[in-house]
Amino acid sequence: MSAPADAVIAPLAEADLAAVAALAREIWYRHYPGIITVRQIDYMLDQRYRPEVIRAQLASGNAWWVKLEVAGRLAGFAQYQLGEDPASMKIDKLYVHLRYRGSGFGSALIRHVEQAARARGCSRLYLQVNKNNTGSIAAYERNGFAVAKSVKVDIGGGYFMDDYVMDKNLGHEARDAA
Repeated sequence: MSAPADAVIAPLAEADLAAVAALAREIWYRHYPGIITVRQIDYMLDQRYRPEVIRAQLASGNAWWVKLEVAGRLAGFAQYQLGEDPASMKIDKLYVHLRYRGSGFGSALIRHVEQAARARGCSRLYLQVNKNNTGSIAAYERNGFAVAKSVKVDIGGGYFMDDYVMDKNLGHEARDAA
């Protein structure tokens, strides 16, 4: 499904940092209770979504953030970075507000990252998703991702991410676009 015409995906700007951090909090507190504890949600939000953390990632030149706006309203975002090997790109964050889910916006963000990956010569796109996040797993599968392996990652503070690594082969198109 294509995202509606009133959707815009654009690079994140300094002026967007607080709004993205606030949107992340809203999404996480609605989506993750029952998957992880509220304490882990607090910990991970603090670790990943403070404006200064996002600002540092943007300044690094090694991570890209984009925002999704629908009819001028912030509706989602994604963050991606070069992966563990030179031919891969990782989607580290991809979130769409509940009111916009099921309308093709997540798929539009994925397609945006796929194009960025191909432009950088990457032939593989991957991500991590909590094993109990069944709705997101199904959405990724609909977008051509498959479970590659299971990982349990210590993120500090006594917390772990118990995830699947899912990947998608971008094929020869990546080499053609490079």
